[in-house]
Amino acid sequence: MSAGTSESAEFSLAFPAELLDALADRLAPRVAALLEESGESDEWLDSHRAAEYLGLTKNALHKLTSARDGIPFEQDGPGCKLYFQRSELDRWRRGGSSPK
Repeated sequence: MSAGTSESAEFSLAFPAELLDALADRLAPRVAALLEESGESDEWLDSHRAAEYLGLTKNALHKLTSARDGIPFEQDGPGCKLYFQRSELDRWRRGGSSPK
């Protein structure tokens, strides 16, 4: 290296996949809890985003809403746009009931 110039040395470590998987498994519940506390996981979704979030088609999602006792949703009035709260979708997916 000549005077007046500097080179930055890069340092990296390689970790076994098993170690990374174990770390991710331990961190995931903590990150989920932090997101839930911050309210970021409780956003409102339209039908398109809710279906995408749940891995369903919009048609399948609308069939679930027509049962009226299944998936939780909000609607301003008959025939109006449907809205879904992410935390309620998560609760529904886990098999819990939604608060009324």
